[in-house]
Amino acid sequence: MTTHRKTVALVVPEGSTADATQRLVTVIENIAELSCHVIPFGADLHATLAGAAVVLVVNARPHHVRAVRDLVEVPVLTEQDTLAAALTANVLTLLLQQGRAPQTGRVVVAGADQLPILCPVLTAAGIADITAWNRDDAMGFPLRRIAVNAHVIVDLLDPRADDVPPEPAVITSATGREELLALPGLLRALSEVPGARVDVPVHHACALALVMATPPELYLPAGPDVRLAERVAAAASWVLRRRTGHPC
Repeated sequence: MTTHRKTVALVVPEGSTADATQRLVTVIENIAELSCHVIPFGADLHATLAGAAVVLVVNARPHHVRAVRDLVEVPVLTEQDTLAAALTANVLTLLLQQGRAPQTGRVVVAGADQLPILCPVLTAAGIADITAWNRDDAMGFPLRRIAVNAHVIVDLLDPRADDVPPEPAVITSATGREELLALPGLLRALSEVPGARVDVPVHHACALALVMATPPELYLPAGPDVRLAERVAAAASWVLRRRTGHPC
């Protein structure tokens, strides 16, 4: 007997590489266990998005994402959502390995304007001392001086800021793996809960699931897999169902 699988509409911009797109398709179909329909951004989105349970928009400008959200009533996810969850988890595991509670950790986010959702998710995770730094601040507030008492620096700048100190612990998002960690589980949760939407409590739940799945010797889980997807989906679904009133 075959089981109908819900569909993720993967909206990709012009110029996306076939390898990168296929990587996402593989994660969605083999790990999230959902169907995937690839849609070029220039297509007739109103027609092609019909029937999707979730829309994943990658490498798009904010106004493109807003345009997609205006067309559909289902959740719209971006790689920034899952990256914020992974980076928050990374900060929490680093603080844990330093023997610090989140409430006592001092975190600097360099290039905070590149990932606006990150600081609110860090706050939801209990980190009270967060400094958001951008390149425009460099003249009056050099990053090396701002970061002197930090416990963790999240460096979102590409290329890296010249004055990012080697200590304390520095987190970057250069590998492209981080945004895939929570993606399968979050897609699964969003596809299963009617009326779901992505917001800070959902990001926070995904981050905590990643922390719980991280081996003691690592800062994040080794990679996306079915077991990790199940844990993230359970955490996100619990938050989504509490909000929407759907039974667990």
